[in-house]
Amino acid sequence: MSEDTTIAEKEIHNTLFYCNFFIRNIGLSFIDEIPTTYARKIIVFSSFVVVFCFLVLLLLGQIIFIIILMVNSVSVEQFIGGSNLHVFGYGIMCFGKLLTLWYKKNTFRQVVKELADIWPIVETNPEVVIIKDNSLKTLRSREIAYIAWNVLGVWFFILTPVMLHLYRLARGTPSNLGLVWRLYYPFDATKPFIHEFVYVFEIISGFACVCCMLGSDIFFISMTNHISMLLRLLQDKIKSLGQEDERGSIIQPLDCYDEIVAVVQIHQRLIRYANDLEDAFSAVNLINVLLSSVNICCVMFNIVFLDPLMEVSNKLFLGAALTQMGIVCWYADEIYRASIGVSDAVYESGWYNCNIRCRRALLLMLQRSQRPLYFTALKFNTITLNTYRSVLTTSYSYFTLLYTSYRQD
Repeated sequence: MSEDTTIAEKEIHNTLFYCNFFIRNIGLSFIDEIPTTYARKIIVFSSFVVVFCFLVLLLLGQIIFIIILMVNSVSVEQFIGGSNLHVFGYGIMCFGKLLTLWYKKNTFRQVVKELADIWPIVETNPEVVIIKDNSLKTLRSREIAYIAWNVLGVWFFILTPVMLHLYRLARGTPSNLGLVWRLYYPFDATKPFIHEFVYVFEIISGFACVCCMLGSDIFFISMTNHISMLLRLLQDKIKSLGQEDERGSIIQPLDCYDEIVAVVQIHQRLIRYANDLEDAFSAVNLINVLLSSVNICCVMFNIVFLDPLMEVSNKLFLGAALTQMGIVCWYADEIYRASIGVSDAVYESGWYNCNIRCRRALLLMLQRSQRPLYFTALKFNTITLNTYRSVLTTSYSYFTLLYTSYRQD
């Protein structure tokens, strides 16, 4: 491995620091060394199995609880508020992302490794340095904001029963410590020792959900950010092809075929990386699009009409839901616009100064780059900022429907 590749891997790994922190907690990693000893393999696999089982039990408990409410034909407000439907939707999204991370772990590790081969290390061009620095700084700030919403949200959900219990005791009101989530248990969860065990189970389940959500989303936006950044840097290289040098006008047609082949190879690799991410996250993106509208609608309904004691937690959940879908759509739109920009860069290059062979090569690249890179929701819909607008519009439509039903009751 060359020194430049080592430096590139180190920089890429630094951008995946937060991602790796969360997915380590679920027994996965795309940048750590692959376990070689049986003991280490057992520890890593056991971590994944434990998280998997916790999420399965959590979802089963929520599903049975929701079915019981439906069988009892409760009112709209009792169903939305009593089932914490938005939390159930969040759990489904987390479980889907856990399966995606596990199923595609080898693909993700390979993409991270191969990305180092074309990662910009030492650049003398100030424009390249500015693009790279701004891209990485913006990525880090958005990651921190997104992490804050999710971590604060789960902490408030977990601590709300404790704070309510202490508040009632301080006022001299009889009180029992409640639970975090609305689940069905085939036993009496209020009995001593059993209640403490159940409460710990719900705390661990909540943090497992957050680790799955953050690990998957941060990896997605980080790799999408890197690919779109490299596409923008590629545009600068393309624009410089065939341009006049310091000596003035060009008399003989230029032969820059080798340079064109180099940028075409980089372009093809970036397309392949983007397609790998698209294949891996296509099903997850469908779950995001379908459930985000429902989650946002239900949590807004709880905030406006129901459960004032959980208002702070629900507001943090709303912020996390809006940020989660928004940041995914933003970076999906980024890679779309960056891929479209490649065709513009070919047109803005000095193709008119090149010989026929070079012009033909550039024409082929122009034709290929006019097919933009898209992330999709399982091929049903492309993910762009228009998708985010559609999610918000749909959420509002659902909310008005619930509002009408609530007022009629």
